[in-house]
Amino acid sequence: MLFAVQLLRVSDLDPIASGGHRDVYACPGQSHLLVKVTRPRKRPNRSFAKRLIRRLLPDSVFRNALKEIEGEMKAALKSGTDIEQLPLARCFGIAQTDIGPAIIVERIESDDGQLAHPLAKLCEDGALSDDVLNELNGFAKKLFKLQIVARDIHETNIVYGLRNQSRMFLLIDGYGERNLIPLRTLSRRLNDRSLHKQMNGIAERVGLIWDRTRQEFRAA
Repeated sequence: MLFAVQLLRVSDLDPIASGGHRDVYACPGQSHLLVKVTRPRKRPNRSFAKRLIRRLLPDSVFRNALKEIEGEMKAALKSGTDIEQLPLARCFGIAQTDIGPAIIVERIESDDGQLAHPLAKLCEDGALSDDVLNELNGFAKKLFKLQIVARDIHETNIVYGLRNQSRMFLLIDGYGERNLIPLRTLSRRLNDRSLHKQMNGIAERVGLIWDRTRQEFRAA
């Protein structure tokens, strides 16, 4: 893929999406890919400890991206030949852009060719039919089966779209173990507890019920 050895020019483009720390751009010349760039910090950090960490470990600003790549690799190894069913948006490498390092990720689209709709939008529009709810539950079960370490799953970073013409829910960010001691990676019990807590929080915010025993959502 050419993006691996070319400087990608995205500074003249408008982001098609933005998160807490990153902007997302269409990938020049690769319509099926997206470019995620960490935004440079514009204000000095007030915390002395954080300023010290940034000075001693300047690459810590990219920690989220690095941990997502690591988390996806671990999940992919567990998936084996069933990689198409991986519940994470795929990462296809690291590239350099004219505004900083970026990761290249899979573009998930809806039927109309636009970016896939987040779970929050589906629930808001009343589009969570029984079939779609079943697919959401299939997604949730994969998170537990593959032991995805999720640090911040919410209804806006779970999207429903197409992968190889198959509809499915996918997590687009918010995963990867960030703790210095990877407790949730080492302990299935701790990771399950974290996943249950985050699934329950999503259910409360979108008007569903999280069934801890069955590891699935159901209508309220």
